[in-house]
Amino acid sequence: MAHQKLLFILPLLLFITSKGSCDSPASVIDYRPVSPSESYLRHVESSVRRVLAPFQLCLACRCCASDDPNNCSSMPCCFGIECNLPGKPYGVCAFVPKTCNCDTCAV
Repeated sequence: MAHQKLLFILPLLLFITSKGSCDSPASVIDYRPVSPSESYLRHVESSVRRVLAPFQLCLACRCCASDDPNNCSSMPCCFGIECNLPGKPYGVCAFVPKTCNCDTCAV
């Protein structure tokens, strides 16, 4: 019985230790966000405007490998707000994906 437990535990320990730490990246593929951003237009008078701290939100998005656009996956991404985007009217802001495969969106 002890021999059977040893045969079960030894491969299990080898499997666990061969995976590496949780902090290391799961792969060496560099993913980039490709999902479309949501934009909105809001008119605010300059007298009531205020400057706020940077805002980020963690949501699911579609990310593709930077060297292979056919290698895509859905994963959590950090979205930030960007305003005055090229090709959009002045004052249009959008949630734009910043990074792929994030755990938290710390600023």
